[in-house]
Amino acid sequence: MQRQLRPIEDFLESRDALIDQDLNQSSGLRITRKYADLMDRFIRSLFFETAFTEEIRATRDNALAVVALGSYGRRELCLGSDVDLMVIHQGKLSPEMRDIILRILYPLWDAKLEVGHSILTVQECIRLSLNDFRVLTSVMDGRFLLGSSSFYRLFQEAFWARIYREKRSFLKQFLIYQEKRAERFHTESYFVEPDIKEGLGGLRDLHFMAWIAKIYFKCKRVNQIKRFAAFSYFEFDKLTHSASYLLKIRNHLHYLTGRKEDRLHLSYQTKLSHSLGYEDAPDMTAVEKFLRDLYLHLNRIRYGHEEFLSKSLDIIDPLPLEHTPNRLPSDFQVIKGNIVLKEGRISEKDPIVILKALNEANRLGLFLGSGFIWEAKKDIATRGGAIASSPEAKKLFMEIILNPKNPKIIRLALEIGLITLFIPDFRRIRNLAELGHYHVETVDLHSIRALEVLNEISKGTYDKRWPLFKEVFQELKQTDYLCLTALLHDIGKGSGNGHSLKGAKLIPNILTQLGVDGEALRVVPLLVEHHLLLAHISQHRDLNDEKTCVQVAQTIQNEDVLNMLFLVTVADSFATGPAARSDWKMMLLAELFFKVKRILQRGILATPDATREIEGKKRVVRDELSSLFPKDEISHIIEQVPSRYFLNMTPENMIRHFKMALNIGAEKLLWELEKLTSAPVTRMFICTYDKPGLFSKIVGVLALNNIAVLSANICTLKNGMAFDVYEVTNPLDPYTEKERWDKIYREVNLAIEDRFPLDDKILEKGRSMLEKERYESPRIREVRINNDVSDFFTVIEVRSAAIVGLLYELAKKLFSLGLNIRFAKFDSDEAYLSGDFYVRDSLGQKIHDEERIEEFRERIIEITN
Repeated sequence: MQRQLRPIEDFLESRDALIDQDLNQSSGLRITRKYADLMDRFIRSLFFETAFTEEIRATRDNALAVVALGSYGRRELCLGSDVDLMVIHQGKLSPEMRDIILRILYPLWDAKLEVGHSILTVQECIRLSLNDFRVLTSVMDGRFLLGSSSFYRLFQEAFWARIYREKRSFLKQFLIYQEKRAERFHTESYFVEPDIKEGLGGLRDLHFMAWIAKIYFKCKRVNQIKRFAAFSYFEFDKLTHSASYLLKIRNHLHYLTGRKEDRLHLSYQTKLSHSLGYEDAPDMTAVEKFLRDLYLHLNRIRYGHEEFLSKSLDIIDPLPLEHTPNRLPSDFQVIKGNIVLKEGRISEKDPIVILKALNEANRLGLFLGSGFIWEAKKDIATRGGAIASSPEAKKLFMEIILNPKNPKIIRLALEIGLITLFIPDFRRIRNLAELGHYHVETVDLHSIRALEVLNEISKGTYDKRWPLFKEVFQELKQTDYLCLTALLHDIGKGSGNGHSLKGAKLIPNILTQLGVDGEALRVVPLLVEHHLLLAHISQHRDLNDEKTCVQVAQTIQNEDVLNMLFLVTVADSFATGPAARSDWKMMLLAELFFKVKRILQRGILATPDATREIEGKKRVVRDELSSLFPKDEISHIIEQVPSRYFLNMTPENMIRHFKMALNIGAEKLLWELEKLTSAPVTRMFICTYDKPGLFSKIVGVLALNNIAVLSANICTLKNGMAFDVYEVTNPLDPYTEKERWDKIYREVNLAIEDRFPLDDKILEKGRSMLEKERYESPRIREVRINNDVSDFFTVIEVRSAAIVGLLYELAKKLFSLGLNIRFAKFDSDEAYLSGDFYVRDSLGQKIHDEERIEEFRERIIEITN
C-alpha cells in the first residue's frame, strides 16, 4: 500500500510546487509542457512499478505501446485537463497485461485526475478514427509514452497511410464540425462569458489549423506549413503568443474553480484579472483591461484561423479560375476570387495601391489575396504616415466606408490597420469588450457590424420581417451621415462612462481629419449623442403618455434626423445581438417612431383636443355594444372609467374590457388572450375587482410559470373594478399553451382569494434555481426616482440582477409603501432586470417630498440585497 502511495504523494507535491512556482510566472505554453512532463514521469513510474516493461520484453513480438492523446498528447495539459491514454497493441492482449494496465488507473484516480483510457488493436484504432471525428483528432495528436517505440512507429505509418488515402472524405467532416461550433458559440452569452477552449477564437481554432496542416500538408507542426509559398507570410509567432496567453488563463481558471472549467463566467472575471496581475486604473478597471487583452488574442486567433482555412481550401479544394472583370484597373488581376497585383510588390509602388485594391474588392464583392494582405499590413505599419496624409487615399477610404457593400473588406480594413490609421480614436475601442449580456462582439467589431446592417437594410435583407426599415432608408436625403454615425456611434466608449456625449464631442475633429465638412459636422454629432434615445424611451417609457413622445420630438426636431436616428438604432440593435433586436423591442421602436413622426409632421404643439377624442371613443363603445347590452349599463360603466383610459386605449381594446365588465357577474376575474403575430408575446386583457396587491399576485403567478412580464397598463375604475392590459412572453412549450394558460388562470384566481401560497412557492423556485446555477451572478443595485418623465406620475426606475421572483417582491414592496402602480415596463435577461414603474401615492398624487423619495429608494434597494 505504501509503495502505491509514494508515487501519488510525489506527484501531488510536485504539482503543488509547479503551481506555486510557475502559475503566475511562466507562460501558458511553458507551464502546460512542464505539467505534461510531470504527468509523463508519474505515469511511467506507475507502469514501471507494475513490471510493465518486463512483461513487454517477455512477449514474443513486443507489439504494445502506451500513447498520450488529445491535449496531453500535444503537451498542452492544463491543471484540470483530462488525461487521455490509449494502449495500442497487435494480436491478443494477455490477461496479465490487461490487469497491469487496469491497475495503473487506480492511482491516477486516487490522485483526483480525470482519466480517459482505451485498449485497442491497430485495426480497431484506425477503424474508429475513420468513423469518429473526435477519435481521429485525438489520435492525430497522439504522443508515445512507453512500451515498444518500434511498434509505435509501425502503428504511426499504418495510421497515417490510411488517413492520407482517405483525406478527401475528411474535409466535409472538418467543415461541418466548424460550422456547428460557430453556430453554438456565436451568441451573446458566449461573448460575455467566452469559452477559452471551444469558443470562437479559442484554442480549438489552433488545433483545427494543426489538424489541417497534418492531414493535407503533411506537417508535423503547423508552422512547418510556411515552407509553402502561400503561407510564407503567415504570422505563426503571434498566434503562438496568443495560444500561450489563453493557456495561462485556462490554467488559472482550472486552479480557481478546482476543476476543468473552460468558460469564463462573469463571477470569475474580476478574481481572474487580479490573479493575472491586472490592476484598476482611473479610466479602466482591472477586469476591463483583462478582457481587452483577452479579446485581442481571441480575435487574432479567430481571424487568423479564418484566413488559414480560406487559403487551405484554395489549395485543397480550389475553385475554378474566373475572368478578370473588365472595369478592374490595370494594376490588378483576379485569382480565385481574390484581387492581387499583376506584377511587382506593394513596397515598389505608391502605397495608395492598397486603398485602390480594397475599393475595387468592396465594389465587386471580392477579397484580397493573402500575400497582398500580408504586404499591405507591413506597408501600412512602415508607410502609414504617407497614406494618411494623401488626399486621394483619404477619398478612397471614405468611398469604402460610405458604400459598405462588402463586409469582409470593411473588416479587413480594420485588421490591417487602415481604420485606426485614418481614425486614430478608433484605437481606444479596439478589442474593447462590453461588460453586459447583450453584445456579441467587441466594440470595434460591433461598430463595423452596424455599418454592415445598414447595407443589408438598403438591399432589403429584412423586408420580409420588417419592410419599414428599407422604406425609411429610401426616404433619406443623405445616407453618408448615417454610415459615418454607424461606424462612430460608440467611439466614446474608449473614454469611459457617458460614451454618447463623449463620442459626440470627438466627432467634429474626426470628421475634419477625414475631410468631411458642412452639415455633417452638426448632424453626425447629434446622431451619436442621441443614438440610444429611441431604444431607451421605447423600452422603458409609457408610449401612450404624450409628453414622452413630445419630448423626443423636441430633441430631434427634424423628420430626416428622426429617420436616420431610427435606422442607427436598428443597426445598433442588430449589431449588438439577439437580445437587443427581439421582435418585441423592434415593435416598440416602430411604435415610438410613428408617434414621434406624427408629432413632427403636424407640429409639436398641435395636439388634438383631448375632450373631443374622449367623447369620440365613448361613442364608439356605445355604438359597438348597444345591440348586445342595455344602454344604461353601458353608460354606467363609461361613467366609472377615468379619462386617461380613453386617451391611452384603442377602441378595439376598450370593447374587450367593456364586454368583460358587462359579463363578469359573480366571476372573480375574466380575461382574454391575444397572441401577437409581430412578436413572441401574448397580450392579456384582464377585468377583475381591484384588491390589495393585485398586481403583485398576478406577476407572482406568471413568474412561477416562467412567463416574463414585459409591460402592464393598470386602470382602476371609480367602482373598484380593474381594467388591466399585460404584455407577457409566451409559454415555453407551444404545444401545451392552452393547458399552461388554464393553469395560470386557476392560480391567479386562487392568489386573488389568498388561497395560493405565493411566497412559499417563489422562495422554493428561487432555491431550486440557485442549486442549478454554477455561479452567483453579480448584482447591480440602482434605483432612481424621476418626476420629469411624466406630468401625472412619478417614475421609479429599478436596475438589478435578475433574481427569481424579483418583480413579485418589487410589486409587494411598492404596495406596502402606499404606492399605486398605473403602468410598468420591464426588460430582463438571464443576468439583469430593469423595471420602470409609473406610480402615484395613496392620494393620487406624484411624490415630490425629497425625504419620502429617499426613503422609498432605500426601502426598494433592500429587496435586491
